[in-house]
Amino acid sequence: MKLVGISPRLTTQEGVDKEFVNSRYVKQLTSRGLNAVMINLDNPGVEEVLNLCDGFLLTGGYDIDPKYFGEENNGKSKNCIPALDKIDRQIAEHAYRTQKPLLGICRGHQAINVFLGGSLYQDIGDTHRNVEDGHLVHTANNRLLQFPPEISVNSYHHQAVNRVAPDFEIVARAEDGTIEAIVHRYLPIIGIQWHPEIIPDTAESKLIFDVFARLVNER
Repeated sequence: MKLVGISPRLTTQEGVDKEFVNSRYVKQLTSRGLNAVMINLDNPGVEEVLNLCDGFLLTGGYDIDPKYFGEENNGKSKNCIPALDKIDRQIAEHAYRTQKPLLGICRGHQAINVFLGGSLYQDIGDTHRNVEDGHLVHTANNRLLQFPPEISVNSYHHQAVNRVAPDFEIVARAEDGTIEAIVHRYLPIIGIQWHPEIIPDTAESKLIFDVFARLVNER
């Protein structure tokens, strides 16, 4: 069985820092016959761990330090955690270098764009911060994700892709122009701004995880 490495996130409970992975992500992998493992932050030989994996999932979370796309923090980038930026960068660069499948969701989508050469808007206001009931996005033809022309998605973010990383194409935009999904032109790398793991039963969510699982299994 193939193995997917998942980026961790951090929480503090009763004064103790804990690394974790949301079970919603794991379920979408294991239900498709993939093994899943969290990539710990403090592995001294992280490349050895990454080499064991057949693909990667970068999850949602806090903001990325804008220094990674050549900007000062204008006060709108919140809760930047250096250790998380470091591991997401290591995973993104490893996947790019080894041509392994990589799926990024929410922050993970932004991390793919930043660490492979793009930039972000540090704040786009509250329009996309808590759109639980869904909002419309317009999609474009691409080689990996065959969405209908218009789909309804959920959003929980205040930052967004600005300059798109080299060799990526935009495959979904919100009605206000916000970039909602990107794919690499020839590598198996996908970035999704919304949260398909929260609405896993929609056709679009199933498509995203089915395509990712297929890409991993094809390695």
